[in-house]
Amino acid sequence: MNKITLEEVNQNLMNYLQRAQAGESFVIFQADQPLAKISSAKSEGAIEAFDAFRARILSEGIDLDSDEIFADVRDRTPTPEQPRS
Repeated sequence: MNKITLEEVNQNLMNYLQRAQAGESFVIFQADQPLAKISSAKSEGAIEAFDAFRARILSEGIDLDSDEIFADVRDRTPTPEQPRS
């Protein structure tokens, strides 16, 4: 995401709006504090981005092993189904 100043936006708003429409995103700052974001109204949401990612993984035949990926973050607390060894 690009950082721009409020002064830059005031001087060239149409440029930033056109760039946002093309897919760029901007955070507007004033005195080193973020004020607002400019992004395309057509930007993907989280669900659409996940669906696109999933479709790409499936189409490219990439094998993601969830047991391997999440092995270090799983809760190892014993349960009735998985008693302590």
